[in-house]
Amino acid sequence: MPAKGIGAHRKTLLLVTALVAAVLIAVSLAILLSLLLRSAPDNGNAGVEDKSNYRLPTDVKPVSYALTLAPFIYSNIRDDCYFTGSVSIAVEAVNDTDMLRLHSVRLEVPTVRVRNSTGGDVSVEKIEENVEKQWLTIKLGEPLRAGETYTVLIDRFKGKFVKNGKTGLYLSSSYSENSTEYYLVSSQLEPTHAREVFPCFDEPAMKAEFNVSLVRGREFTALSNMPIKSSSLVPGNTWFPNSAEPKSVIKDDFETTPTMSTYTLAFLVAKFQSISLTDSNGRVFTNWLPPELVQKSNFTLSLAAKAIGAFEKLLNVTYKTNITKQAGVPLLNFAAMENWGLIIYQQNILVYDENTTTTKSKLSNALTVSHEIVHQWFGNLVTMKWWNEIWLNEAFSIFYSYLGLDLWGSESDLDSHFVVDQKYKHVMNLERKRYKVHPIQMNVSTPTEIDGLFDYIVYYKGGSVVRMMHNSIGARVFGAAVSSYIRKHSYSNSGSEDFYSSLNEQLRIHKQSLDAETVMSSWVKQVGYPLVTCSMENGSLLLRQQDIVSLSHKEKSNLTWSIPITAMTNLNHTGWSRSEVAHLVHWMRGETLRLPLDSSTDWYLINLRSSGHYQVNYDRQNWDRLATQLTTDHTVFTPADRASLIYDSFTLASLGIIDYSVPLKIVTGYLENETEFAPWAVFWSNLKKMTSSVLPVKTVKRIAKKVFNYVTTVTPKASPLVGMLAELTARETCDRDFTYCINFAKDECNKCKVENSTCLKNPDISEDITGYKCKTGK
Repeated sequence: MPAKGIGAHRKTLLLVTALVAAVLIAVSLAILLSLLLRSAPDNGNAGVEDKSNYRLPTDVKPVSYALTLAPFIYSNIRDDCYFTGSVSIAVEAVNDTDMLRLHSVRLEVPTVRVRNSTGGDVSVEKIEENVEKQWLTIKLGEPLRAGETYTVLIDRFKGKFVKNGKTGLYLSSSYSENSTEYYLVSSQLEPTHAREVFPCFDEPAMKAEFNVSLVRGREFTALSNMPIKSSSLVPGNTWFPNSAEPKSVIKDDFETTPTMSTYTLAFLVAKFQSISLTDSNGRVFTNWLPPELVQKSNFTLSLAAKAIGAFEKLLNVTYKTNITKQAGVPLLNFAAMENWGLIIYQQNILVYDENTTTTKSKLSNALTVSHEIVHQWFGNLVTMKWWNEIWLNEAFSIFYSYLGLDLWGSESDLDSHFVVDQKYKHVMNLERKRYKVHPIQMNVSTPTEIDGLFDYIVYYKGGSVVRMMHNSIGARVFGAAVSSYIRKHSYSNSGSEDFYSSLNEQLRIHKQSLDAETVMSSWVKQVGYPLVTCSMENGSLLLRQQDIVSLSHKEKSNLTWSIPITAMTNLNHTGWSRSEVAHLVHWMRGETLRLPLDSSTDWYLINLRSSGHYQVNYDRQNWDRLATQLTTDHTVFTPADRASLIYDSFTLASLGIIDYSVPLKIVTGYLENETEFAPWAVFWSNLKKMTSSVLPVKTVKRIAKKVFNYVTTVTPKASPLVGMLAELTARETCDRDFTYCINFAKDECNKCKVENSTCLKNPDISEDITGYKCKTGK
């Protein structure tokens, strides 16, 4: 071969060698990258080295737990009490891995064993605890293989009850039937407190079945999510080797739970008694309370059964739990917790006394029960993938708790109560002040960040936004979408995109040209809410949106929302059903929107029934004409509309956007003829922010006299909102020592002094009138 050819051949060989080396390097890098990605899957995990990551790896997923808990609560000394237990977790390896990571907080874990599917041991090299991230990491001597099942056994872990604690498994005290004080144990595991009770995969998407056993003293009752399957007597030292008493204990084994998240587990060991009822479908409902309270809980027991039936019809999804327990405990972090099959409440919420419980308390407690019952669908049956979307649980439960209660016989306008109590009182007043503001949906990682999501933004603003969407596309379309969403994701997890997908599907079926994600994202991913300013120009209505939160602080903002604009005028108000507003919606997607307006229009009203989560400002001429219509015939507007006119006018006046003469013209002209709760609640709330120079006391006294006469003569508890109006009116007028309240109080006090007299028996006003005035002699 010529020399030139050999040289070229060598060059070719070198080039090929270089290419092969490059390919090998690329392949090696790809393998390395694959391994790195395996340890950091797309759920946001980034491996052990990422200090900002608090999520568990997804190389292993739990399938089922066998959990036994034995609380030692048999000492008079609180610090001697503790709990112990054992857990066996069946897991499936999703990827090959030589590491298991669980959650564990303040638990003593003596040993961990891992077994394969044939019962052979998998060697455990090391157990590490990360206190900050609440991890228990088990490093193995050999890898778990993808697709194989294994069992993690942790026997005789132990935990101490945290002093004054109200999370995890915690102590409180109550009284037994013979009035002896004793310790009881209850649980609160949401959001991240199951890990304080037993080592577990404590993330909402890591669902599993649970086989729970509770060890209790003979005189105690043990409750968990499911009914008891069997009970057995065992020696006390089996679980409490260092204690002479109790000599024997009972181990209650409960039926297997549905596939569920750790945070919906519940445990209760107490000396409670129960009452129960069975519905027409053979389902049993039981209330558990201390002996002296249980017979006063028939109202909330019946309420739970009615609510289940109402939500089954409303959501078109059957409730498949045959035994539903409600328990009232002395201490609880929240008003209640929706644990699957065992809902735990602050005990006063379950108790109702017709002679002493006010309508306000009765309605508040009813809404709490309704809220927890509907959680059996929103949260338990379908659970958000991660805590950043907890609004899929809480916002829906807030809205549906009102909707469900209204549907099965409250005989009142609870929607207007929602507007006042949730939208105005709990959201708009606080958000305008930038009190702990954040988007409804936001990224969270640490337990502290997760805890911070359980606030008025997620619950009440979220509920108001869900209500807005329900009203804007119509109950039929929204209901069909929700039903489809629940059916598709039952016993599983979902994200907001799944709900939007179900909404869009129904919107297409009903020929509505709207993208649910675009609309909803402008509300759940942004802070604040809009002010829509209206003016009549050239035979049309011009609307402009602004960020009212920034406006309140005299700042500029470019935020805009997709706003459902609804309107009526003096020309078309008789053609509106006063309930559905979806057919009247015009979507405002930009900064401005122009609507046609008949030249003979006298007045117009925007945001009917306050169905949208925004406020409205009008030109001065329209404000005056609305005030005139209120004075002439206020029933043209719904109670929610009347409340909104008062709320918006007072709010805008306080911000200096309009003059105070606007709200004063409204209330001084018509309010004395008002007999609905919502407008009065808004008025009294705003009155506290004003001086007497703006609205003189004598004017307030005149305005309130007629409604005072109404609530003191109407049948007690004629309807929930009438009862609440009575309590509100009595409190506000008596606190101001208005003469008609003083004279009424004197008469009632004199009646009460006469033996066997029928003095004031209405609890809605007796506390403010006879209860206070008689005792003080004023």
